[in-house]
Amino acid sequence: MNEVRKVQGRDAVAARIEACERLVGSDINFAFQTIIDASAQEVVGFEALVRGIDGEPAATVISRISHDQRFDFDQACRIRAIEAAARFGVEGMLHLNCSDVKLNNIGEVIDVCLHMASQHSIRPDQIVLELGNLNMVAQNSHLAEIRKAIRNAGFHVLADNFGRRNADLKPIAYLEPSLLKLDHHLVHGIHRSRQAQAIVRGTLALCADRGIEMMAAGVESAEEFRWLQNAGIKLFQGYYFAQPGMDETGAL
Repeated sequence: MNEVRKVQGRDAVAARIEACERLVGSDINFAFQTIIDASAQEVVGFEALVRGIDGEPAATVISRISHDQRFDFDQACRIRAIEAAARFGVEGMLHLNCSDVKLNNIGEVIDVCLHMASQHSIRPDQIVLELGNLNMVAQNSHLAEIRKAIRNAGFHVLADNFGRRNADLKPIAYLEPSLLKLDHHLVHGIHRSRQAQAIVRGTLALCADRGIEMMAAGVESAEEFRWLQNAGIKLFQGYYFAQPGMDETGAL
């Protein structure tokens, strides 16, 4: 039977955290990218982006990890990101990437995040889990169970990377996340692309119907920002607003 599996007991959770941290040692760092609400003209959160200890991009860091260690690496990144966010003093939303989430491991993801958040005085409702592998989940019906488990823990759910490879709305309809993030591949040059504009308008209609807030990532120009804002999007991140800040010495 497919069900959300929980890690039993605080000692078991602590042991899993220790094992995941041993995997990465001191070889990873974090940059925090600003998320702004353009309608309110304020910063509302930060996304934790893994980097190498010398600032290497995420792809370089991940390439060093074997396939069978990807989930533990993913967990280690969330653990270290919460620690870094606590040093930073995050008061808004903390966005944590989840690239290898399935129905049979979401319970462990939740247990570890709840434990770390409690240890560092971060409220569950400050945490946004960004799910980037919706098409990898075995059955669409599992997406509803994953969303239910995450929300029952007090976290928010975000569907990440929309438009990176395709713009399939079916997983979004099953997941019904709190937020949906447009990938930078879809955002780039959108003011000049009628095809991308049509995709975004159609997706906005679904989001409005299902109560999902849309966010645009990778915004790099005033033209992209204006088109997306005029289309009705309020939440943004990208180099047009701010470069990610590195957590190099325990502070940003």
